[in-house]
Amino acid sequence: MLENSSPLTAVVLAGGQSKPELVAATGVPNRALLQVQGETMLARVVRALRESGVVGQIIVVGNLTPPEGCRVLPDTGDFVENVLQAAADVAEGEHILYATADTPFLTPQAVRDFVVRGAQSGADMCYPIIPLELCRRRFPNMPRTALTLREGTFTGGNLLLVRAGTVRRQANLLRRAFAARKSVWAMAKILGAGIIVRAVLAKLLSPRLLSIAHIKHRVQQLMNASAQEIITEYAEIGVDIDRAEHVQKLREAGYRVGNA
Repeated sequence: MLENSSPLTAVVLAGGQSKPELVAATGVPNRALLQVQGETMLARVVRALRESGVVGQIIVVGNLTPPEGCRVLPDTGDFVENVLQAAADVAEGEHILYATADTPFLTPQAVRDFVVRGAQSGADMCYPIIPLELCRRRFPNMPRTALTLREGTFTGGNLLLVRAGTVRRQANLLRRAFAARKSVWAMAKILGAGIIVRAVLAKLLSPRLLSIAHIKHRVQQLMNASAQEIITEYAEIGVDIDRAEHVQKLREAGYRVGNA
């Protein structure tokens, strides 16, 4: 991964079917195979990983033909199970780099920067966050979900660097969190009252009431592992294409998406 270290195993999550409105807009049932600038998003992601200089084996999870040289695992039909099966053969203390297959602007430089800084942190789990203003400047028309904190307003990225053992130990928590992702109350039960109250007060009164440190502390408690946010200037990490609106915005910006 770094000097005197073995290259990472990278996992590209390419399972699942596109939402009906995205299929209607593109004619492609699996968004990983949607073409952007004449190349599938999956191929673009794999190329960025391969050229980063920090990735060795690349595993693609999905019912599709992967780019040459990649190992493929079947889509189980469950996002968390896809994450878990890819970690099954990786040694306990080794990191895995997870990436989604719908991030067409991912670059080798962005991957390398994130992995190197994550490895240097020594944390069990690292996740990227991007200042929202950088995303707006780089991709001005793309909608993004963001959170305003004491340190600024950030959006999340589509990479995760995590030890295989951490993934396996927290399988039940991952299942609960994924099941609760669309329910505020279910997620509140997992996160706990303290962090939810802070989040509400931060939105109503002042963002200074909720900080990166507060969130990181709670994540570490839940995962029973060390965690580190990586604030990155590579806005490309944060752009995913999973809605018809995203396709339309890219086309308006002059990108060739699908057969357009």
